[in-house]
Amino acid sequence: MPIFKTPAIESGQAARLDRRRFLAVGGALAATGLLAACGDSDKGKGSGKNGSDKGASGPWTFTDDRGKKISLKKRPERIVAQSHPAAALWDFGIQPVGIFGPQKTADGKPSPQIGNVDLSKTTSVGTAFGEFQMEKLISLKPDLIVTIAYGPMVWYIPEDVYKKVEEVAPIAVIQLMGVAVPDAVKRFGELAAALGADPDSAEVKKAKADFEKAAAGVTAAAKAKKGLSVAVVSGTKENFFVADPAFHGDVKYFQQLGLDIVKPAKPEAGFEALSWEEAGRYKADLVLEDSRPEGGLTHQQLGAYPTWKGSPAVKAGQVSDWQTETPFTYQRFTKVLNDLATTVSNARTNVV
Repeated sequence: MPIFKTPAIESGQAARLDRRRFLAVGGALAATGLLAACGDSDKGKGSGKNGSDKGASGPWTFTDDRGKKISLKKRPERIVAQSHPAAALWDFGIQPVGIFGPQKTADGKPSPQIGNVDLSKTTSVGTAFGEFQMEKLISLKPDLIVTIAYGPMVWYIPEDVYKKVEEVAPIAVIQLMGVAVPDAVKRFGELAAALGADPDSAEVKKAKADFEKAAAGVTAAAKAKKGLSVAVVSGTKENFFVADPAFHGDVKYFQQLGLDIVKPAKPEAGFEALSWEEAGRYKADLVLEDSRPEGGLTHQQLGAYPTWKGSPAVKAGQVSDWQTETPFTYQRFTKVLNDLATTVSNARTNVV
């Protein structure tokens, strides 16, 4: 996320991925040095201006963020994408014919993770982690499958199904771990351009201008509130998680815009996991707490924990949403930045 966004637990899905599983996987990868190696790497950028695009009729190549070169006889037209890149491509003008990953919330509303994607204009081939309706995927005749990665972990296409999916169409992967929001949006734009979109269209230019204005608003608010410390957290019944800004693209960007983000001393796969007895270890004037209804505790549920109620930010009423499910697009992230600027402007410093 978000970006790194920790895996949401999707209601009604058979295959569920919770933080404990991800942290366990991330810890194993970190032990081998793989996560560290992938953190802020610039490897895998596409060759040429837009990842190398010969046009709709000629040979087409694109080098993804794993350094994998995809070569096709012509530019891909039928794209199947995971929710996050589907939302990003959609806002650049590329409409995938298929989508996999989170699409609706438990109450049937569109998931924030799919952004502006019109679900009536695309076909779902699976919603749970690792779930693919292979017959439906094959029937869509995709030319290219697009997903994201957090370090070496390819999102929503685990190893046990990867080869089967890749037999249908080549897979392009965009890295999000440790990639700040504007850099991620730029990279999605490069892929969209390689797929035939116009990254300099009037709509995209306006969206970018709105995004940059909102970002400037956060910087101005941060400057006006010097000394304001901010912790980004998430809680489950078992643990209290403090986010590492070096891992999460959105939190990293907040830091770049001038916010004093609390950095945990011993993060693993994006978080330091604390017991609830230890939850008061990192104090801050303002807390941004995971806003997802699934996969964590609500603000009200957190109130049952003494260490939460006793934290300075909670006592001061300075708790706001960490909008973890927002895809990295100019259009969708502008609201996140505007909301953050308002929150910071209204916060008081030195409540710790």
